[in-house]
Amino acid sequence: MSCDLTALEPFFHDFLTLKNLRRTGWQLRGHRTGESLADHCFGVVLLTLTLADQITSHRIDRARAVTMATVHELAEARVGDIPFTALPYFPDKGQAEDRAMVDVLAPLQEPAAEYLALFREFEAGTTVEARFVRAIDKLEMLLTAREYEHTGITSLGDFWSNASTFAVFAEFPELDALARHFAATRHPRHGPGGA
Repeated sequence: MSCDLTALEPFFHDFLTLKNLRRTGWQLRGHRTGESLADHCFGVVLLTLTLADQITSHRIDRARAVTMATVHELAEARVGDIPFTALPYFPDKGQAEDRAMVDVLAPLQEPAAEYLALFREFEAGTTVEARFVRAIDKLEMLLTAREYEHTGITSLGDFWSNASTFAVFAEFPELDALARHFAATRHPRHGPGGA
């Protein structure tokens, strides 16, 4: 029995939206052509895939973590990328993203429940995989910030001075060391961990 995949058109539209939406954190700092949400997701997925087996402090279920990384930003196709500085003005951001995720996943029918559960697990940080993917999400941001600084962007110091960014690495010593390496190897104009 064949399946009519045309019913997935709304999901395809949301996927394509992620390719067109730019990450607002970069835009607020003057980088108008910074990565899209899809670019960021790809980076998180690839880092999750390659680093899950490198962690010695925990056993990471790589397949589960990769699936979680794949769906972790899907809701932003509907609600957009709300920057860190705007969070105090969106006290129900989590509820809005959850409702958006339900809508985004609806065309998928059976797998939607699994993906929604992984999204909620990621948001709640209730498992080692969820906390690992959250740390990878921040690691990808730092890697991108360092790369942007190497291309001449000079307004990203607050990405490096935000203590909550580095706090997520504490549970994973290898990721913590890598994040500190990224900070130490910023463009010389900024200095190790400089602004």
